Order: sequence, then C-alpha cells, then structure tokens
Amino acid sequence: MTKINKKAITEWILAALLIFLIVSESPYLNYYHLSPIKAHEQSERTYYYGPSKVVEDIDLGDVHIYLGKYKDWFSANMVVRHAGIFWRPGSGVGGDEIKQDQDITHSWAGSTIKEDYMLMRFYGIVTNPEIAEVELDVVEGYDRAEKVSEDQIRTFSYELENHRMFLFHWNEQKHEYRRLSLRGIDESGNVVYEKDLN
Repeated sequence: MTKINKKAITEWILAALLIFLIVSESPYLNYYHLSPIKAHEQSERTYYYGPSKVVEDIDLGDVHIYLGKYKDWFSANMVVRHAGIFWRPGSGVGGDEIKQDQDITHSWAGSTIKEDYMLMRFYGIVTNPEIAEVELDVVEGYDRAEKVSEDQIRTFSYELENHRMFLFHWNEQKHEYRRLSLRGIDESGNVVYEKDLN
C-alpha cells in the first residue's frame, strides 16, 4: 500500500470518527426525540426521577401530558413537539408527594408553548375511595375584589378512572381563569370533599 493510500485512509477514518462524535453529541439526538414517550423518558432521566408508571397519555396535538406515578409521588409531565417531527421535554417531571391523609392531593403548573399559547395544568390524585368524580370551579379574570355571581362560574369535571388521577387544562392566553374551589363527588352525586382555592 502506498504512502498516499495510507494517508487517505487515515484521513477518512478520522473524518468518520469526527462526524460520529459530532452527531452523537448533537442536541437533536440527546434532547429531541422522534417519539413523545421517549422525550418523556429522557426528561425523567435528566431529572433523576422515576421511571414513573404512565397511567394516562393526554394527547393535545403539539403537546402530550403524561399522568404518572412514582413511589409516593405523582406527576403531570409535559412534552412538546419541535420542528414538526421532533419532541422535546417540557415541564412537570419532578412530581408532588401524595398526601395520604388528604382526600385529594393537587398541584398546578403553567408553561408557555408558543407566543399565543400558555398551557395551564391543574392536576392531582384522589385517595378517598368514595370520590368518583372531581370538579373544579373557575372564573374568568383575576380581580379578587369583585363578587363572583353563579353565572360567571365555569365548572370543569373529570370522571376518575382506576388510576385515580385527574387533569384540567386550558390556554391561559385565551382564558385567564382564577381557581375558586375543588370538589370530590361520590357516585350518587353528593359532595364528599370541598376545598376553597380562592
């Protein structure tokens, strides 16, 4: 083999090695994924949380919210579509501790998705076995001084499944909802839990 051939082969090997290193360290391989569940798993590894058991996948198109449980914690982890085909980790991965002495443990979070889209999430887990449905009362606007009339109140409702978690969500850019109260309803329609959130 000639000296020129050895030099060309060495250069090609070095070029291939360099391309491999650049691609392997690329944020598109380490941060962005082709599947939303892979982005969710990546966010948990990055946060050293989990792996959680995903109990429900809420598909909102460009956003997926994964309701999950991990040991004595619950989470509503979000992943967001990027550049049309990729998925990136969002927020909510850290989780909240389940308070076994409370009928309902809840939390909330907001994340800006686009300029005109701020996704608000109000979520939680129910430990009281009597509760079959969770209701959240909200009112448009943040002025706490104003008296709220019944016709201004909007009620979100979530029928519980076996995993006992719930999620309410809305675009805060379109609706500036103020949370008023949270209720747990039994199968007969009776209120067995109520909390003032105002």
